[in-house]
Amino acid sequence: MLGVSANPTFSQQAFADYLKLNFPLLSDAEELKTIAAYGVLRAAERVAQRSYFIVDRQGVLRYKKIQGRGESLVPNEKLIEELNKIRGKPDA
Repeated sequence: MLGVSANPTFSQQAFADYLKLNFPLLSDAEELKTIAAYGVLRAAERVAQRSYFIVDRQGVLRYKKIQGRGESLVPNEKLIEELNKIRGKPDA
């Protein structure tokens, strides 16, 4: 698992340290190529639209959810359910 945003690296590190995250946060700050490639770049603001992507080990996109403004976050349980589908595990 990893996170990607348009924030600079030092900001990402501070955020990860504060939340004690156990996965990397990557910065796409300069050229925004990854954010644009995934179709979630809000170019005028130079930020990514909040979104979720699950890509399997073969590089196949298995889940995609792009949040609308003001829309609630996807519950962790829903993301775990999607991961379990990929792993072939029954719902818990």
